[in-house]
Amino acid sequence: MTRPSVLLTTDGTYPCYRGGVSVWCDQLIRRLEDVSFHVFAISYSPSHVPLFGPPPANLVSSQVLPLWGTEEPGPQEDNFAAALLRKIRTSEDVVRSWFLEPFELVLRSMLRPDSPPEQMAEALLALHIGWRDFDYARIMSSPTIWDTFLRVCCDLYPPHNRLSLEEATVCMRWLQRYLAVAAVRFPETDLVHASMAGLAGVPGVLQKLVGGSRFLLTEHGIFLRELYLSLARMKHGVRCRRFLFSWHETIARMNYCFADSVTSLCEFNRKWQLRVGASAGKIRIIPNGIDPSVFTPRLPERTGAPSTAPVILTMARIYPLKGIDYLLRAARLVLDRMPSARFRILGEVGDQKYHSQCFDLVSQLGLSGSVEWGSTTDPASAYKSADVFCLPSISEAMPYSVLEAMFSGCPVVATDVGGVAEMLGGSGLLAAPGRPESIARAILSLLEGEGAAAYRRELAVRALYHARSCYTIDKCSDRFHEAYAELSGMPKATPVFAA
Repeated sequence: MTRPSVLLTTDGTYPCYRGGVSVWCDQLIRRLEDVSFHVFAISYSPSHVPLFGPPPANLVSSQVLPLWGTEEPGPQEDNFAAALLRKIRTSEDVVRSWFLEPFELVLRSMLRPDSPPEQMAEALLALHIGWRDFDYARIMSSPTIWDTFLRVCCDLYPPHNRLSLEEATVCMRWLQRYLAVAAVRFPETDLVHASMAGLAGVPGVLQKLVGGSRFLLTEHGIFLRELYLSLARMKHGVRCRRFLFSWHETIARMNYCFADSVTSLCEFNRKWQLRVGASAGKIRIIPNGIDPSVFTPRLPERTGAPSTAPVILTMARIYPLKGIDYLLRAARLVLDRMPSARFRILGEVGDQKYHSQCFDLVSQLGLSGSVEWGSTTDPASAYKSADVFCLPSISEAMPYSVLEAMFSGCPVVATDVGGVAEMLGGSGLLAAPGRPESIARAILSLLEGEGAAAYRRELAVRALYHARSCYTIDKCSDRFHEAYAELSGMPKATPVFAA
């Protein structure tokens, strides 16, 4: 059998950031040794460099596109002479002849709610082909493109709801950065595997249309749902937020339309995928998996031992959807009953502003001596040294940290979001998201009273058995290997570009 080749695409995760999706990507590449992988990663800044190394032998190539932080938008050309020729070749006449019509089609596709997904794909394909020979930054900053943007927005927005000049500038700047994904040249592979239904899925659509590659789409958290939750925290006004959501919703629906197969972590996610445009016949559920040789249970005496200073561990990236602020408010309630308790929060900072707000909250609530912040290169030991693991997220799919705690024999308290309840299967305690009193009550039930030690031990045993039965890395890898073999064995899609 021919060795399958896969373009694995990511956005804000592997290989430049840590987190659950990055762990999944790294596991997938290292476990499927008979698959040739290429990685295309979208990062937020050129300062974000790959963290996972050294690369395994089956990782053939890796390309990172920073959306922000560069002087000009778009892929950066290494060959100075070639880049200069592309700029010289790109005139306003070229923009009008080659790019005006597909750019206008992009705008009309995203601003008309009833536009078919094929329309956006057609527009991106035309731009993708044209950008092979001309300069992306010069095209996207041309007066012709700007005038077209203003004209189409005026056409499609009612007079009382049109963007102001300042708002239009912000939205156009977003488009200049986001459309850069379609200007990248991707390696030819049997299939494209996108780790998100947002920008990371665009290469899957383009490669299917250009070369007939098959397209597999995996979502860990539902991208559109999490985006909607994040919009309320944006500093921009309602019209800008509406524009941003329209763009991402159109891209997500296009990705679901063109994907040959869609994987979901759990039933909760599957329902959301159906809601945002996935076909029921395309969806298969493949849960995450953990290596049981890395995360092993603690000694039984540790699980049940009464502790004079119990440790409540949270392992999470610090950004709003993880609900760290709710955990801190819950910590105050726990400490009012158990002053000796200690809260340990380990994870990289994903949102500096939110991190600062959490630090301020620690001071306001008088938690300075009871909350420890940090990171670790040995998470397995961190779980073993904790009495309770708590994940206070307001949105999740199937968090790796909860699985790691289950394999480590650390009793779990987690908010009832996404597929968490489905994953725990009654082997942990659920709290209401965004409700500090509910989180505190669950934590205290595992630490207070004569029966608390036995209760912790019972939950740890149940969680360990359930995790080993359902969520090992071998089970996860085998199912993706089957999906790759099935898709790469299918006849290639008819390339639109060839036609």
